[in-house]
Amino acid sequence: MKNRFLQLSLLLYLLPLGLFAQVQLESALKDAANAPIIEDVPEAPNGFVFEKPTTNNKIKYKSSLKFNRTIYVDAINGKDKNDGLSAKEAIKSLKKLGEMKLTFGDQVLLKGNQTHFGTIELINLNKGSKAQKKIHIGSYGKGKATIDFKGYPTGVMIQNTSNVIVTDLKMTGNGGPSNDKLMKRPQDKFKDQRYGIRIQSDETHKHSLMEDFVIYNVDIYDVFLLNSAETSRACRQWNMNDGAGWGWGVFGQVLKKGKGINNVTVKHVTVENVSQMGIRFKGSGKIDGSAPRNVNNVHIEYCTVYQSGGPGMQFNRCNNSHLKYSRITESGNRNDKRKWGRGSGMWTWGLQNFLFEYNVFEGAQGIADCCGAHIDFNCKNVVLQNNLSRYNAGGFIEILGLNYNCSYRYNISVNDGWRNMKDPAQAFWGKVGTPGCIVTVNGHNHKKQYEGPYQTYIYNNTIINTKAGNAPYKNPNVFNISTSNEGLVMMNNIFWIDDKTTTSWSMHRWKDGADYDAAFDFKISKAPKPNAKPEKGFDGSVAANIRPMNAEELAKVELNMRNNIYQLYNEKGKDKYTKVENALPKGYWDEKALGGNPDFVNEKGSDAADFVPKNTALISAGEKIEKLKSDKTEKGIYFGGLEVKTDFFGNPIKGNIIGAVVPNAKIRDWSKVMKENDKPLEN
Repeated sequence: MKNRFLQLSLLLYLLPLGLFAQVQLESALKDAANAPIIEDVPEAPNGFVFEKPTTNNKIKYKSSLKFNRTIYVDAINGKDKNDGLSAKEAIKSLKKLGEMKLTFGDQVLLKGNQTHFGTIELINLNKGSKAQKKIHIGSYGKGKATIDFKGYPTGVMIQNTSNVIVTDLKMTGNGGPSNDKLMKRPQDKFKDQRYGIRIQSDETHKHSLMEDFVIYNVDIYDVFLLNSAETSRACRQWNMNDGAGWGWGVFGQVLKKGKGINNVTVKHVTVENVSQMGIRFKGSGKIDGSAPRNVNNVHIEYCTVYQSGGPGMQFNRCNNSHLKYSRITESGNRNDKRKWGRGSGMWTWGLQNFLFEYNVFEGAQGIADCCGAHIDFNCKNVVLQNNLSRYNAGGFIEILGLNYNCSYRYNISVNDGWRNMKDPAQAFWGKVGTPGCIVTVNGHNHKKQYEGPYQTYIYNNTIINTKAGNAPYKNPNVFNISTSNEGLVMMNNIFWIDDKTTTSWSMHRWKDGADYDAAFDFKISKAPKPNAKPEKGFDGSVAANIRPMNAEELAKVELNMRNNIYQLYNEKGKDKYTKVENALPKGYWDEKALGGNPDFVNEKGSDAADFVPKNTALISAGEKIEKLKSDKTEKGIYFGGLEVKTDFFGNPIKGNIIGAVVPNAKIRDWSKVMKENDKPLEN
């Protein structure tokens, strides 16, 4: 057996990369055969059709910078024997450009409305002192130039080089020469990923601290490593990454010994139809983002990610940053067999001080998380506010373990969490996964036991989840709130759910000799049930016997849950809409639950404007959000404290309200701010 393993390993080592990737892919799919997946593409509930992004062909960047030389590239009329220093003497190819030893003070302009084949690489240009000059890559003429990097690792590669501006381009890299030969150049034969734009800080250069980048008015589309895949690569088990390589949009990464990436602006960038993520920034310092070698000061505005195979955006050890006025649509998409088919619109890991506001997260698909936007482990001061989240299969809110002072506030959620593994109409998920969760706040993390989250503030969200809004699917309507929480505020929210919330969210588990609770009903696991078998869906945990929490345990949770409006609630245990007995699920506790009808403009709608409430008396009955006793920070929330002065649409708030919108609010469609504020970038 050992010899056979060695022979197989040697055979795989000797295979060409493309064939090796295909072997890996087939092996992974074979291993996942016990979790078959139907290759149908999920359709959104409620017949909702997501808007496809529109792009432009305009050159918008205006620069006052003076460059030492401007190099012109004309793929049709240029000649590589030219010096390239004027439009009339343009060079022809990107290969020739690579021989001209680009450096600080250079500007590269590609002829617009042309396709330029190849790659542009800025490798190890940093010097001992910070360069005073910039490098600009853009277009000239009457429209954007296209870089087709099919067969190359990147469209634009920036490695250990600061002060780079990339503007006014289109980029595509759809596969390689063949699946057996993924890269055109011999030196790239061991590379197994493809990127539109890659910013990389690594150990290959002693001056690897990278600073000051602008990516503006760039469209990246159709980025795949493979030319084809016979079987869908859609993720079909918890940790399956088939190892056969992916295509990415924009990826900034600090490798283990790189010194970091600072000050990045990404503005008016569209990423469409890539096999993995649209935009990602990843550091390599401590897992809580507190050490050097991380990413710092990333500002993303007016960007769109559409139908990425993986998450739309992901931020890992990326601090002091901001995402706003952006739209992520149908992440985890599987309309191409080469896509990963799983991913939240956006998710975070190991961040400090990151604000997400005025964004749209919609149509996330796949197993596991697949929320509109979720906060994974090890984050501090991550706030999501004034966002629209709709039709995301996994859910709306997800805050996991070892997170501190994180918040969802003044967001609108429409029919999130519709994934139901038991619904025959949703067979496309396969047999592995969990039901969608409207609100998940549990201590799951990289350790064996649940820990935290700590000092969590969830308030003034408007959450809609209706039968009609989920048709033709059967929504599970699940909450997942764990006993490991330490400090949790859930106040002034509207839970407009017209089906009784199931008790299946109380999942008492036992693992590694201790309780492993993904439940909140004032009971915790006492011991494993006799003869209980480990379940894959809960990381090997087993069903448990339960006992009531004691006073000390309850005090540690420090739950402040009150003043939320429920459609399925009134003081008599029934409501006038459905006549459901005990409308709130057993064990679900709210110190002051409210009934009543907000009287939305159109509760069957899908747009934020549909959920403007007209019931002034009910909505005006909000309570002030107080800081948790266990919260030792100055203001509770890093971004502006706990008091919010304007609602979802920017209307002033008088007193305290319930939900995200003031009664009879004036509509300001900030989702169209991209068009309103599309001013040329100047520097």
